[in-house]
Amino acid sequence: DFQDDFGCMDVSVTLVSRDKKLFRVSACVLRAASCVFDTILSLPQPKASPREPVIDSLDEDAATIEGLLRIITGREIPPLDTLESIEALALAAEKWQMPGPLSIIRMLLLRHKSFAVNSPIRLYWLGCRLRWSDLSNLASSYSCTSDIYYNPDLEPVLKALGAEDLLRLIKFHRQRRDCMR
Repeated sequence: DFQDDFGCMDVSVTLVSRDKKLFRVSACVLRAASCVFDTILSLPQPKASPREPVIDSLDEDAATIEGLLRIITGREIPPLDTLESIEALALAAEKWQMPGPLSIIRMLLLRHKSFAVNSPIRLYWLGCRLRWSDLSNLASSYSCTSDIYYNPDLEPVLKALGAEDLLRLIKFHRQRRDCMR
């Protein structure tokens, strides 16, 4: 039972989400949007394989896959109102090497400051993870009200930062503190 049909008249590919939802998408569209899928679909297929390729080893859930497929097929994008949902899309788009969706996500995060205001440390981590210095700089400027030294809720995100990124954030906080004196 397929979710929304993202296929067309050319050869379609079936993507299977982590939660076993099926998505049919045009191979042409998928190859154009993703370097990873372009490579996968360029590999020779076994003669006994079905006519329509199936990619069923995906780690992403149905909502993430559907969101990315909606972006690359020009359909209405689901509400991107939580950092968690945007983060899942961004990490999948990075993994699948999809520059189009990544550019849309980056623009959204930079233009809607509410993500920086509400979750600056998590946004900083995402900016560092994706090597988007403009996003990590924006997030760090909003992180001054976050207690990065003693807040146990921030520990998982801070631990996920690389040493260099964590050190940069600590130095930034120290410089801001020193300026206030």
